[in-house]
Amino acid sequence: MKVIVANYRFFVAGGPERYMFRFMEAARRRGIEVIPFSVNLPQNEDTPYSRYFASPRADALMYADTGFSFRNVLGTLRATVYNTEAERKLRKLIRDERPDVLYILHEVNHLSPSVIRAAKKEHIPVIHRISDFFMFCARYDFLNGNQICEACIQRKYAHAIRSRCVKGSLAGTLLRVSAMKLYDRMKIFDDVDLFVVPSAFTAGKLKEGGVDPEKIRQIPTFTDCSRVRPCYENQKYFLFLGRMAHQKGVIYAIRAMTDLKDTGYVLKITGTLSDTEEDRDIRRYVEEHGLSEVVQFVGFTRGEALETLIRGAVCIVCPAIWYENMPNTVIEAYAYGKPVVASRLGSLAEMVEDHVTGLLFCPGDEKELAEKLRCFISNEELSVRLGKNARKKCETEYGEALHMKRWMESVRELTDRAHRFARETENNTQEMPI
Repeated sequence: MKVIVANYRFFVAGGPERYMFRFMEAARRRGIEVIPFSVNLPQNEDTPYSRYFASPRADALMYADTGFSFRNVLGTLRATVYNTEAERKLRKLIRDERPDVLYILHEVNHLSPSVIRAAKKEHIPVIHRISDFFMFCARYDFLNGNQICEACIQRKYAHAIRSRCVKGSLAGTLLRVSAMKLYDRMKIFDDVDLFVVPSAFTAGKLKEGGVDPEKIRQIPTFTDCSRVRPCYENQKYFLFLGRMAHQKGVIYAIRAMTDLKDTGYVLKITGTLSDTEEDRDIRRYVEEHGLSEVVQFVGFTRGEALETLIRGAVCIVCPAIWYENMPNTVIEAYAYGKPVVASRLGSLAEMVEDHVTGLLFCPGDEKELAEKLRCFISNEELSVRLGKNARKKCETEYGEALHMKRWMESVRELTDRAHRFARETENNTQEMPI
């Protein structure tokens, strides 16, 4: 079997990329040839297929501000709406390699959904994994400020424009909404043969948005537990893993520590404070409430340092205020035998079994979060009991073998269907009267 994996980054920048490289490694161990398709960026991992990659949308690096030039504006328009270059280069890659399937992870605003049409023109089945809500929300996360907002799920975009949902920019929002309307008219997502979703919650949102339920398969994210030794001891700190993005709700974990600063426990955060207005507010809150000793920003961490950090935690804290789509941090926590304290929201409410593999609290309620964390302080065995349950859940529900089995079954289903259709078409053509 041969598969092309399309994602707009070919380096680890977050959960989707961690999944991508894990998937590629797991597939290769099973004799599947995996070919990447992405955007040519300086951060990318080395690959001989980079000659097929699409051009960046701007001269600036991905996380820098895009400079104002005709070339950059044109590149942004192309990548955000319909990337004809990506379509052309992917079609060449498909013709050269003849894969069995295209597996799309994330393409919006860079490769664009043009990659879907490219595969269809080359008669290759398309599987699209969904890691956020870009199909139904201009912001991708169903958030308006600190509140959940689903105004766009029925294709009513006026609210997004009024709210300037895309980075507070009217121009940016209009561009994004225009692209979404174009995709609706083109019915481009109808060309996807199968949508893979990690959680039942996300499957429900796709159905609400009009996706055919027959095209949806729930295949949870995975990790290889056999490579991770669980640790049920701790060093009296709670741990926030992941990006310090607004929707991750880190401020609520920090606020919760105001009620716990005399307990001897601390909160460690894998991030550093930048000079954004939001981070300045966080820094000010920490200083004004005397939390400098109990809230520690440990910076970006990976490898053995990250493993050590997770092993020493009492639990992992996930105070998200958006519909998390099965975050890797929860599965990683479970693999290490760590319970998770999470918002009762989105997929978190199905991943974290309350009082079994962790504790749930009302989103944005730092007082309740503090109460949940205090449970581990008053009962030190709680972390061990829930952590063992979490490890067992990881082994039985989020294992690599189960994920790949379900994924390969889905591919075979699509390829068998495609072969039947080709045979029927050939037979019908032969039977046509001259």
